[in-house]
Amino acid sequence: MWDDAVAAAATSDAKHPRLHAHASAGALELLRYMMSENRKKGLVAKGRLHLDPEVEKSQATRVVIRDCADATGWLRYAEDGELENDVPGGHHRVDATVRQRSGMWRVEDLYLHEAGTC
Repeated sequence: MWDDAVAAAATSDAKHPRLHAHASAGALELLRYMMSENRKKGLVAKGRLHLDPEVEKSQATRVVIRDCADATGWLRYAEDGELENDVPGGHHRVDATVRQRSGMWRVEDLYLHEAGTC
């Protein structure tokens, strides 16, 4: 899912065809909201997002995941190539629930905490 989000964020495209590949329900809504808000502000994201997810709970068709997303290298830029601001990216706690429906695993619930939460 995050590779899809990074691809969409490079152009802030809320309708990027990859977004729905691994996200649905509230997670997909959140990703699309993030893209549309960045587009309204004339921003795109560049760089790499580093992840190290851990399974908190696992059932046959549901997995709860916690991560500390390192966004220090995934920053927002204006369309002219300038950084949005001089605030560095941070480490964000991420809570996600992944569910299997019709044979497909997708992130359905996604909560991104503020920078500095992990």
